[in-house]
Amino acid sequence: MKWLILLVSIIGCFSIRGLNKASVESIPGYTLMNISVPIDHYAPNSPTFQMRYYIRTDYYQQTKSGPIFFYCGNEGAIEMFVNNSGYIDFLASQVDAIVVFAEHRYFGQSMPFGSASFQTPNNVKYLSPHQALADYAYLLTYLKREYYGLPVIAWGGSYGGMLAAWFRMKFPHLVAGSIASSAPIFHFNGTVDPNEFNQIVTQHFSEVGGPGCPAVIRTAFQYLEAMRYNSSYYYNLEQWFNTCEEIITSDDVYSIMNWLYNAFSYLAMTDYTSPSNFLQVLPAYPVSLACGNITQVVDLTDYAHVFEYVAKGANVYYNSSGTQMCNELNLTISEGNLGDEGWDFLACTTLSMPSGMNGVTDMFWYEPWDQLAYDSSCLQTWGEATQVNYAALWYGNSLNQTYILRHASNILFSSGSLDPWQSGSVLMNSNPNLVAYVMEGGDHHSDLRMPALNDPPEVVSGRVIIKQTIQYWINGTIS
Repeated sequence: MKWLILLVSIIGCFSIRGLNKASVESIPGYTLMNISVPIDHYAPNSPTFQMRYYIRTDYYQQTKSGPIFFYCGNEGAIEMFVNNSGYIDFLASQVDAIVVFAEHRYFGQSMPFGSASFQTPNNVKYLSPHQALADYAYLLTYLKREYYGLPVIAWGGSYGGMLAAWFRMKFPHLVAGSIASSAPIFHFNGTVDPNEFNQIVTQHFSEVGGPGCPAVIRTAFQYLEAMRYNSSYYYNLEQWFNTCEEIITSDDVYSIMNWLYNAFSYLAMTDYTSPSNFLQVLPAYPVSLACGNITQVVDLTDYAHVFEYVAKGANVYYNSSGTQMCNELNLTISEGNLGDEGWDFLACTTLSMPSGMNGVTDMFWYEPWDQLAYDSSCLQTWGEATQVNYAALWYGNSLNQTYILRHASNILFSSGSLDPWQSGSVLMNSNPNLVAYVMEGGDHHSDLRMPALNDPPEVVSGRVIIKQTIQYWINGTIS
């Protein structure tokens, strides 16, 4: 049942899951610090825990006139976001900013109850976006004692982008403006088509690799569905997919399906124009490379042939180095830098973000979003019911987005045209105090990455918009 719960979490509510490698890195220019923050910001005399953050002040020391750039850590160890958000550091060097990357509670090494943080419902119940935002407000208030009067620009990508937007909405006295990249703040129950995420993944593969690429992938899933309950195929499936594990049950076949699904979904999110190591170590243009393998299939009726090349396509994600001898279906290992208990809890409680598929308008199989099944599995895992209306209650959702965004201010929402998470993002300006745009050729928070020579033109121009918008928020003018 644990495996089923994990699959529901991944497919039924596809995560923006982050990176939870807890090793402490020495990052040039940055100092690793800790601050004691309350475990419960909404209770008097709460015990505290140590929250980590990285800070860089050398740019600021040049003139002592720049702002504070504050990155709202998302669902993973903060080192990965420092290392994969190079544009923040790049721009900070131009505007003499202090840079702060704060780690999200219950991720990395910011564990309120240490190794026991996920062992009991009483320990994990303090994991929520509003408690994390209160952590960030607490840290900013502390920093402003030394750096009094400096304007603060919040930054974030993906879930971190959601937090950055909500940070400005909830704490406008602390935050002058927010850069919310690839932030699906409206991707919640009843406010988005659950199938849209996977439709965009499929459209991405079709645009990059031609319509034949998703057609082959869809065919592979049709064969796997047909073989799932026929044990005479199980041994051959081990050989065709070169699995490390034996295939002995229908659930094992389902594991192959999810192994493929995760690869193609994450490739669609990280189809960058330069090499990356955000989720896995990937070459530039990985979807093009994957489809280059997949479209070598010449006979769709030969399922062994189909499986061989679809697996090669998936291994652009899992094994781009070619060093792995077999394909590990274990979900945690297969996700590389992704996956931990913290996101599972968030996705089961406060951040239930529905996602389904139908195998017709997408390249996967028929598995529609089932809220009741999802709620049941989450309750069994965590002993806590899914709060489907949490985001609407605390921050607003797309059913009342006209009101929410009409009254919000100083938030920039950027999205990539290739990013599946645009399905729940703010794509158009709704009032003159907000900025929203879609970058053609951009992917999941492409604009936060370190600038590279082959960046898509609209990602380059998007960064210019970010710089000019920040200047306007701080100075009232654009230089």
